[in-house]
Amino acid sequence: MSFEERAGQRVVVKRTKPTTAFHEYILLSTYTMISLLMGHPSAPPPADSIAKNEGKEMRASLARLGIPTPRLVSMSEGELVEEFIEGGDLYRALASGAQHALAFQAGALTGRLHGAGYVFTDNKAQNYLVSGESLLRTDLGFLQKSDSVYARSMDVGSFLASVIDLPGYCDVEQAFYEGYRREAGHNFPYLSIVIRNILSAGFASDTRMALKNMMGDTGRLIAF
Repeated sequence: MSFEERAGQRVVVKRTKPTTAFHEYILLSTYTMISLLMGHPSAPPPADSIAKNEGKEMRASLARLGIPTPRLVSMSEGELVEEFIEGGDLYRALASGAQHALAFQAGALTGRLHGAGYVFTDNKAQNYLVSGESLLRTDLGFLQKSDSVYARSMDVGSFLASVIDLPGYCDVEQAFYEGYRREAGHNFPYLSIVIRNILSAGFASDTRMALKNMMGDTGRLIAF
């Protein structure tokens, strides 16, 4: 990924690399492996849907659901160009002390998508971009139609795992939960926290803080 200026506007350029297919394979394999461990065998999103999910038609469908995405400038076989969003990604914003209202929005957008019968699959905080006081959802390649408990739990669990090493994790989790419940009309899917704990090993850059947050979170989860 690189930042460039084209036709007088700043854009984000995502190019397909030789390692891209391998990374996609690892993600999809991990998705399937965890589903088997959880006793909920689930097929991952098909690899050939990635380009379609990033296209204008899917972005328009998400917009109709009230899930904004960056404007797609162009897309070819090896390159995707989106508008540049000044605020950066949600993880960095939260790590810098951003208001937890942004985590609430992430939960609400996740719940809204689930209500429409879809899941993001790869729902880490880095896939949300901050534009002023609002969020946009990027990296749409693994979006799929599914209402399975496992698929929805993966969305919640992957988000929580991606922020588990933040000092203010408990408040972020609470805000995300409140936003999710408002849109979905129910609590987190029951496998979410187990999946969070499994994924945390690969997501957390500060293992010590992640373990501290998981240990301190146990009592709070009863309310969920």
